[in-house]
Amino acid sequence: MKRYYVVCIGIGAVLTGITLSYRNEPTKFYGIADTKETIMNSEEGVEIKKLCVVQGQAVKAGDTIAVLDQPELAIRINEIENTLEEYRKLLKYQTRMNDADRRQYQAEQKEKINEIKTEISELEAQYARNVKLVDELGSLRREKKMIAEIEDGTNTLLEQINGLKRQLEAAEYTLNVDINRQKLLKNTDDPTQSQIRRYTRELELLQEQQRQLIKTAPISGMIGMVKFKEGEKVSPFDTILTLHAAAPSYVKGYIHENVYSHVTVGDTVEVQSFADAKQGIKGEVVGVGSRIVEYPERLRKRQDIPVWGREVLLKIPENNSFLLGEKVLISVIEKKK
Repeated sequence: MKRYYVVCIGIGAVLTGITLSYRNEPTKFYGIADTKETIMNSEEGVEIKKLCVVQGQAVKAGDTIAVLDQPELAIRINEIENTLEEYRKLLKYQTRMNDADRRQYQAEQKEKINEIKTEISELEAQYARNVKLVDELGSLRREKKMIAEIEDGTNTLLEQINGLKRQLEAAEYTLNVDINRQKLLKNTDDPTQSQIRRYTRELELLQEQQRQLIKTAPISGMIGMVKFKEGEKVSPFDTILTLHAAAPSYVKGYIHENVYSHVTVGDTVEVQSFADAKQGIKGEVVGVGSRIVEYPERLRKRQDIPVWGREVLLKIPENNSFLLGEKVLISVIEKKK
C-alpha cells in the first residue's frame, strides 16, 4: 500500500514539475520551422504532356515546370477560329456590296435630279418666251386666237414646271434620306459584327485557358511531391505536384496555456535551432491562436504526457539556415510598445 502512495506522489511530483517548468519560462517556448506549400493543379480534366522537373529539384520563379494538354480545348479553339474567318469574309463581302449598291443608287438619283433640273430650265425658258410673245401680241386684236393658244400653252408649261419641281424636291429628299441612313447604319450594331465580337471574346477566353496549361513556378523554391507521370490523365483540381520555398518562412510555436498572455502580436523574438544554438535569427509574432490546442508530440518534454496551450505564428526572414520541419527554440527579446 505504501508503495502505491509513493508511486502516486512521484507521478504528481513529475506533473507538478512539468507544469512549473512551463510556467517558469513565459518568454521561451518551442516551435517548428515550416513553409507554405503551393499546390499545382488544373480546374479542368487534363493530360500530362510534359514534366520539366523532378522531386527535390530547385526552380526559380517563372520556370516552366509542367505542360498540360486538353484536346477538347484545342478542337474548340480551331472551330471558333474557322467560324470567325467565315464571319469576317461575310462582313467584307457585305461591306463591299453595300458600298457598291449605295454608290450606284446615289449616282442614279443624282443623274435623275440633274435631268429634272435641265428639263425645268428648258421649260422655264420656253415659258419666259411665251410670256414675252403674249406681251408683244397683246396690242393686236387680230391675234387674239393666237394669244389664247399661247396662253394655254404657257399655263401648261407652268403646270409642267411645278410638277417637275415637286419631283425634284422628292428626289433630293430621297437622296438625303439614303445618305443619312447609311451614316446611321455605320454607327449601329450590325448582326455580323455582333457575331464577330462574340466569337472573338470567346476565343480570347479559350486562348487564355490554353496558356494556363503551361504551368510555371510562382516562387523560387523546391519541388515537393510529383504525383503524376507524363501521359497520365488528371482529374479536375487533383494535385499534380507541390512547390515550397527552399527555406522556412514561418515558425509555428506553442506556448503553455497558463502563460499565453505573455506573448502578443508585434513582439520581437529570437529563433534558435534546437540542434545548434549558434543558428539564430530574429522574427516577429504575427498571430496568436484564439483557442487552446494540444502540443505536438515533438514539442513535449515527455511525449506520454499531453500538454495544452495556444499556437503562436512567427514570421522569419527567408534567408535563414533552418531546415523544413526543424525544431526551434523561441525567446521573446522585445515586447511590443
